[in-house]
Amino acid sequence: MDGKRIKTGVLFRSDELSRMTQRDIGLMDELRLKLICDLRTAREQASKKSRMLNQGIEMKSLSIQDKSQEYTHFEFMKLLVSNPENLNFEQMMKDMYHHMAFGSQDKIREIFCLLSDAENVPALIHCTGGKDRTGFVTAIIQLFLGVHYESVMMDYLYSNVRIGPKMKKIEKFIRLMSLYRISSERIKPMLEVRRDYLEDVLNEIMEQYGSIEHYLLRGCRIPQSCLESLKQNLID
Repeated sequence: MDGKRIKTGVLFRSDELSRMTQRDIGLMDELRLKLICDLRTAREQASKKSRMLNQGIEMKSLSIQDKSQEYTHFEFMKLLVSNPENLNFEQMMKDMYHHMAFGSQDKIREIFCLLSDAENVPALIHCTGGKDRTGFVTAIIQLFLGVHYESVMMDYLYSNVRIGPKMKKIEKFIRLMSLYRISSERIKPMLEVRRDYLEDVLNEIMEQYGSIEHYLLRGCRIPQSCLESLKQNLID
């Protein structure tokens, strides 16, 4: 909003890194990454190991998942089969976003402080799908840096374009596991990003703190010096 620009080639986002080919790894090498922030849970990391391990890049495990919402594949399938009528996927997503904003401030602080160190960039932030946890964190970073609100929202919603085919496969799998008792329409809230997921939690942040910067300073207890250094690292 002040006419400056975010630097290119400094901060990247993606989905999980377990299915990368050797060509993919070569392309990642060209980014000269110094740091990868993995927002997945320990269980997710163990089941789908990153192919960027042992590549000479600092790997940080920074889960921002609500533990009460973490299911094994077996637990999730059991839930789909035993209690499909009472599952509210939209509410589950909104609860997840609320937890990210107000139950994971320590992890947000760590991410910001890591990115404030010039030795840690270029950096990559990722989770499993790259849409919710990664989408929320990168939106907060962009808003703090002064990117226009609608530009941030467009970037967040662009995940729907990138992940559409993959989510269609997951939708078919979930429907099969529920013995087709859950419709495509009911599953959809979990498989896409929606403006209100991000907007609702941003409105709550603004109501409580008045600005993204105050949320980061007071809610996440990020030192002012880290925020200033982050700006120097990411803004031209």
